[in-house]
Amino acid sequence: MEAIFKDEVFYITGSSGGIGFATAKLCIEKGATVVITGRDADNLKNAEAELLKISPKVIAHNVDVSNELAIIESLNEVHKSCGRIDGLVNNAPSIHTGKITDLSLSAWKTNFKANLDAVFLATKTVLPWMIEAKQGSIVNIASVVGLKGVAYMSAYGAAKAGLINFSRAAAIEAAPHVRVNCLIPGAVLTPATERAIPDEKMMQATIESIPLKRIADPIELAKPIAFFLSQDSSFITGASLVVDGGKTADLNAGH
Repeated sequence: MEAIFKDEVFYITGSSGGIGFATAKLCIEKGATVVITGRDADNLKNAEAELLKISPKVIAHNVDVSNELAIIESLNEVHKSCGRIDGLVNNAPSIHTGKITDLSLSAWKTNFKANLDAVFLATKTVLPWMIEAKQGSIVNIASVVGLKGVAYMSAYGAAKAGLINFSRAAAIEAAPHVRVNCLIPGAVLTPATERAIPDEKMMQATIESIPLKRIADPIELAKPIAFFLSQDSSFITGASLVVDGGKTADLNAGH
């Protein structure tokens, strides 16, 4: 059954591009009011203009989620003006790579600000409203790097592993009326991926390592996110859904 939204208000962090933008677009097409956020004002303005072509039910907030006051103020403003927040998608990523022996403590901590600390703050802010309304869905976007050890990505992986566990704990605390689930993507064709894999040879090697032999389109992540936001997933909470083309299912021995 395809998710359909009516009066719902969804707040999606990091939604001026990639998975966040695809999710915002899909939810707007299905009738929701969507708050998009981004720290780059120009990218956010362009995303807003594209989404306004579909529906006027778009609100753009220029927010850096690693700024504690900014994310809390933004959520409070939306709740005050809309009277509700039915869905929260914690998507905004921050990736800082480096060898463990080379990483400074501040560089290590940077990976946690957007990937975990901001999720905690956003969840802490919206959860009382959702519990009072006796409805709501929170979807946290993790990464397969949080499931597997990846060289030079220890900090990012640790933050995403923490996010997966935080999602489960939040689901227990939010029950019985509010659901919390976690989506765990593999490689997705986003600007961040293109920056991380700028070399065509490296991109091809990445594709070959995925059983489905391709990298995901952002819409392929947006659809399960919309599913988690919708009542179609009404009995699903505390779940971690891996969407990686089979990458983490493969032992890759002897290939």
